[in-house]
Amino acid sequence: MEEKPQIIKNDSKSALYIIATILILVALKLAESVLLPLVISLFIFLLFNPMLNRMEKMKIPRYLGVLIVMIVLLVTLVVAAWFFFFSIDRLVQRLPMYIRRFSIIDSWLSQKLDLESGTSFLSVLNFDWGNIILSSLSSLSGRAFTIISRAGLIYIFVLFLLLERQSLIPKLKVAVPNKKGMKVAVMFERVNRQISRYLLLKALISAATGLLFYLACLATGLDFALVWGVLAFIFNFIPSIGSIIITFLTMVMALLQFFPNWANIIYVAILMVSIQMVLGNILDPRIQGIQLNLSPFVILISLTLWGFIWGVAGMFLAVPIMSILQIVFANVKSLKPFAVLIGSGRS
Repeated sequence: MEEKPQIIKNDSKSALYIIATILILVALKLAESVLLPLVISLFIFLLFNPMLNRMEKMKIPRYLGVLIVMIVLLVTLVVAAWFFFFSIDRLVQRLPMYIRRFSIIDSWLSQKLDLESGTSFLSVLNFDWGNIILSSLSSLSGRAFTIISRAGLIYIFVLFLLLERQSLIPKLKVAVPNKKGMKVAVMFERVNRQISRYLLLKALISAATGLLFYLACLATGLDFALVWGVLAFIFNFIPSIGSIIITFLTMVMALLQFFPNWANIIYVAILMVSIQMVLGNILDPRIQGIQLNLSPFVILISLTLWGFIWGVAGMFLAVPIMSILQIVFANVKSLKPFAVLIGSGRS
């Protein structure tokens, strides 16, 4: 007779967990404008943390280390902004040429499929898609104020996180009573160490991917070589999906530029797929599996979930966020089963 109340109690606890999770996800979605810059700032802080630790070992004063990091971050943001608007401007200038190339491909495909005279795939699209693309790119450029304000907010958040870096752990020990304060501090150190290592290694592999894409574009004569290199670096932070997107885009670009020279198109495809096969299927899984102890299935689910909550930015942050949750779950007794579920299964 005692088992039934226990079962009801467990079911009630599970229902509370589900309701709490839904409410938290809804809150994260609604508070995107504030929380997303804060979360991005936290991960930028963790990315630069090893650099600060190294400077401290070299006896560089703390304020000077913070100043160096903020200068590096400011230069990075300025260069990224310049590159973004410069690339959009160049693409807008050359887009009419690519639209004409697409029309040629459409005519060739219509002839091969032996469609009726005057019928083509473009004629089915009963709207001026060329102008729609141009206007979309122009509106993206017009969002400069929003992008700059978000970047400025992130910059300020990172500054305050760096200034609080030395006092954060001592305050955690004091704020949380008994031995729990030490446990929270140890958990924070583990999160700090694991995520910092992941972000650093991921950045190095992404940089290698971007460099190889850039060199491959130069070797094949593909337009916008630097843009493809930078995009390969950025999209490599999205597990699995990112590599597929950037490879597909470069192949579409090769088709638009080199058609009907199939040899060049196939050459580009082979090079890009080979780069992703070596770096994406050998090195990246080792980082995600060994470093983070996350299930590949959970990684794919988290990409979908965080992509829905915070869009493309959420997909970039999905893996580090799930890693942090896995560490937290492992250190909370009642949540340990969830840590096992999202883990890779290794001890």
